[in-house]
Amino acid sequence: MRATPDSRLEASRIVRAAVGLATVVLFVSAVVVEQDTGLFAAAAGCGAVWWGWDLLTNYVVRPLGDWMTQTLLGGGLGIDDDESRPKLDDLIRLLESHLAHSTSRQVDINAALRLAEIYRTVKKDPERAEAVLEIVRARYPGAPELVRHERASQVGGKAVGR
Repeated sequence: MRATPDSRLEASRIVRAAVGLATVVLFVSAVVVEQDTGLFAAAAGCGAVWWGWDLLTNYVVRPLGDWMTQTLLGGGLGIDDDESRPKLDDLIRLLESHLAHSTSRQVDINAALRLAEIYRTVKKDPERAEAVLEIVRARYPGAPELVRHERASQVGGKAVGR
């Protein structure tokens, strides 16, 4: 059975919950039952252990375990940074879906402006950028956001708009 990021930390969660509960119980008993400095010190000690456990787990044990797994077995349990970041194609699909399923005026216009800039600057496809803007111009004629965008693109020397 392959360990998943959720199941491999089950023991850590148990220890964290136990130490956290002990901290709360000792503090409450120190305040409510009697003003004993020994109970306050025990609560502070449990709190320090709780903090230390989190620190060690998050910054030593997990990274070291992932490094060892990656080195010895060829695959780590953690999520790679590249896998967790959305790709440009994912963003394009998301923006196109906003335009295909008209949600609200503001979302449609913002999606169209961002998508047009991606097509124009990254994909180097000004015709497709203009087609995206035309879709939104047809839906919302005279929208002030589109007028400002058109003016700004013409002032910059790049006549992207109509």
